[in-house]
Amino acid sequence: DDNEKNNDGGFPATKRVKRSRSRVTVALQKEAAAGSADDGEEFHPEIVVHSAKCNVGKTHDGIKNGGTRLANEIINFIQSDTLTRREEGDDSDNDGDINVTFSLVGNSLGGLYSRYALSKIPYEIPLSNDTNDDEDNSSSSKKKIHLLPNIFCTTATPHLGVSQHTYLPIPRLAETIIGTGMGATGRDLFRLNADAMNDGAAAKVNAAAAKTVKRLSSFRILQGSNANIEVENEDESDCVIRNMCLDEEFLVPLRNFRRRIAYANAYGTDFQVPCQTAAFLNDNSGVGHFLIGARCLINDDGLDENAEEGAERKRSSDKEGDAEEGEVPPFVVAVLRTDQQSQTQSPARKLSGQNVASDDLLQMSQSLDALGWTKVFVDMRDSIPVPGLRKPSWMCTSSLDDLIKQREGINDDVEGEGDEAKNKSRSTTTSHVLTSQDLSRSTAAGDSLNVPLGHTVMVANSKSEAYKQMNFQGRPVMDKLAHDIVLSLDE
Repeated sequence: DDNEKNNDGGFPATKRVKRSRSRVTVALQKEAAAGSADDGEEFHPEIVVHSAKCNVGKTHDGIKNGGTRLANEIINFIQSDTLTRREEGDDSDNDGDINVTFSLVGNSLGGLYSRYALSKIPYEIPLSNDTNDDEDNSSSSKKKIHLLPNIFCTTATPHLGVSQHTYLPIPRLAETIIGTGMGATGRDLFRLNADAMNDGAAAKVNAAAAKTVKRLSSFRILQGSNANIEVENEDESDCVIRNMCLDEEFLVPLRNFRRRIAYANAYGTDFQVPCQTAAFLNDNSGVGHFLIGARCLINDDGLDENAEEGAERKRSSDKEGDAEEGEVPPFVVAVLRTDQQSQTQSPARKLSGQNVASDDLLQMSQSLDALGWTKVFVDMRDSIPVPGLRKPSWMCTSSLDDLIKQREGINDDVEGEGDEAKNKSRSTTTSHVLTSQDLSRSTAAGDSLNVPLGHTVMVANSKSEAYKQMNFQGRPVMDKLAHDIVLSLDE
């Protein structure tokens, strides 16, 4: 599982891009080069793209280890790149501290590594860790780099883990066997430690709170030292997925990003990471998602009356800071946004006899939604190299496309009640608020049976020639993601 990070340093230097085979990286290079062709009067910050390598071949020893390695690589890269740039340049501001804006893009397990790494990355790091007595080195070690989080983006990341979120439902015993066979990472993803945690969770509350307070007060400023961040020896019964969704230690760094974006495969096309966990949806959650754009609002002849209103709402939203979605291409089912909340919302409904694991998943889903996210639901059915089979009508359920069109069509049903009544109905129904429950049910399956290869197709995985040929139709998705991120970075 790849994980990438994009570091946007605000320095008016020559465009420099760390090379990578990542499709996102290539798109970012093009945008950076295009920015240099301006008339020179408009400031465009330098974009440095780095593809993390620390977890290549090391994805079986757990999220904590992978996240800690990633945190160290991020810190070391920012230090070395910033120091190199200062040594090569002739800026007049070389004597002061430096502000570096950074963004993260994590794919699949890389998204979880990135979220864990954020809990280890400080807000300030020394420009140099060199402890030699040389005057230049001593001066550099006293200077600070202030890290400013900008955009956090994940693609097909199992934010809620994969327990109760497998492609086909399997019993807990089967999850335990599979998770154990996958090593520490498998235990994390299937939340096997949550079982032990539930047997005495109340006794751990005070200890967990004290641990969080201690971390929040100590890790945010990294002192000058050659030592890397070490993996903490924590209670083995800790459920890292649950902690990352509920503990302020992990939520605060994520909340500090200017924007949070999650891409998810809709309509049952992702075997490894189904839509419900990639977009942290829950059947019992009433968290509202505001529609920004949808492909079903546009037909071949242009915008119809209702779609034009949807586009107008989108343009209005773009002006308020949601411009990263841009146009909604055919492979994007819908783009929705949750508002940042000071506390999680109430569930849509509470089931009697709901078990502890289901209750945990509901809390985790709502806790992440409360941070405020842009969620992009992607339909890869036409891009998967193996053709799908059309379902008979009796097997089809209402899809997200159908649900949005149904909500749009409500306005047309108000007839014979006068203009005032129509306008009132239109104003109350075109806000397009879909709950997490609505999205969970409408994105679970489509009107066709497809080979679930969307996990690699969406990110145009090209780690081998065979993968490249199989997944090339996912390139437009990555082009859109890269284009939107670069536009947002350049705001």
